[in-house]
Amino acid sequence: MTPGLTTPTVSHTGQVLSRAVTFQFALYPNAEQKILLAKCAGARRYTMNHHLARVKANLEARSAQREMLSECGDPCEPSTPSLSWAAFSFINEFNAWKNGQSDDALVNDDGTRGLVWRHELPGDVFECASVDAARALENFSTSRRGERSGSPVGFPRFQAKGKVTPSFRLRNRATSGMPPSSHPIRFNDPSHLRLPKFGPVKLFGSTRKVRRMIDVGRFHVYSATFTQRAGGWTVSLTGVAAEFHQAERSRTNRHAIPVGVDRGIISLCVAADANGIPFNSFEGVKTLKQAHASLKAANQALARTTPGSKGCQRARARLATRHRKVANIRRHLVHQASRALVDRCQVLVIEDLNVAGMMRNRRLAKSISDAAMGELSRQLRYKARWHGVEVRVADRFFPSSKTCSGCGEVKTNLDLLTRTYSCEVCGLVIDRDLNAAINLARWQPKETSEVSLLDPTPALLPSTA
Repeated sequence: MTPGLTTPTVSHTGQVLSRAVTFQFALYPNAEQKILLAKCAGARRYTMNHHLARVKANLEARSAQREMLSECGDPCEPSTPSLSWAAFSFINEFNAWKNGQSDDALVNDDGTRGLVWRHELPGDVFECASVDAARALENFSTSRRGERSGSPVGFPRFQAKGKVTPSFRLRNRATSGMPPSSHPIRFNDPSHLRLPKFGPVKLFGSTRKVRRMIDVGRFHVYSATFTQRAGGWTVSLTGVAAEFHQAERSRTNRHAIPVGVDRGIISLCVAADANGIPFNSFEGVKTLKQAHASLKAANQALARTTPGSKGCQRARARLATRHRKVANIRRHLVHQASRALVDRCQVLVIEDLNVAGMMRNRRLAKSISDAAMGELSRQLRYKARWHGVEVRVADRFFPSSKTCSGCGEVKTNLDLLTRTYSCEVCGLVIDRDLNAAINLARWQPKETSEVSLLDPTPALLPSTA
């Protein structure tokens, strides 16, 4: 399992690593490695379904016994013992089951017990899948008890081939202080990543930055996650890195006045400071709208194919490639905007938007998803922690768009079609988004929880932007 970030990792050069970072690369596996990647993804589905089936059968048996006892008026507990949902319990149980050491292990045709193909794959595939199953069940348990924020979470779904994204994870079993050359997951050369059971796998893109960070002890890899999207495989190297240099985190040369960031549909975001001076404006993300014609054609081509045929697989891959391109362009533009704001500001003020609730509006859902409102907030938060920038989150019900930035008058009625704010009291005429950004910049937090710089938990997010 990934070590806790509360205890900083120390690299082989003695540097303290506490900043969570993820680097992502595209893979160019050979024919044998492609087969092994698909087998590992299938093994993860197999392992998760094994644990979910055991837990579901145990819950149903205990529930049936509990009903029988209640009908008889017996207050005793069910005779079937409950299963432990801890990750270590899942790992130990599945290891014993696949190795043929448990009583209910599979019996093969030749009389051997356990999974005959277990030695073909890295053992971490099964253990990490067991950890994922335990986490999914923990989310279900905490949601059922009302201890989990957000939407209710039901019992985890079984992993069906073709209906879930093929993925699996491998841990880098390396202790603190171990030289990178002896790590199970390491770079052989600038274009190859060595993995257990796989050997060197070719990568696409420059790896110079991450290799230099590993060599000088500024980055330690905890795990590698492999995901297949749009017919291609990617690897995400997740770990901890050293904090940025003090000069990078210095606030001396940054804009001292708080800057409000208003996210919208027409523009990606509009920024202005508390003095009413426009700071920056970023064009809206229209990648989904621009790709509507090609996506429609790809969907129609997929609908004309025979389900399960080779042509259906190729059409589905073409559709997935187009969606992947849209997502990559959107993420790149958001990275540019968030990095520009973090580099130039000392204090950023954003609003706490209910993006999930806004997505329920069928007339606005497509535009809101294309505007990447949640992604921009996410990137601003974690980049601000890295660079020492204070981020204030305005109250969700703060009327930033309806308040006049000149006199403070609040309009009761202001529809989304009105893009220019006209104040009837002071006569101010200003762009709606710019007016909201100025009001956000002037907002003051009432509690320390509304300042995300004080949040000690970093996010495992890409650092390549």
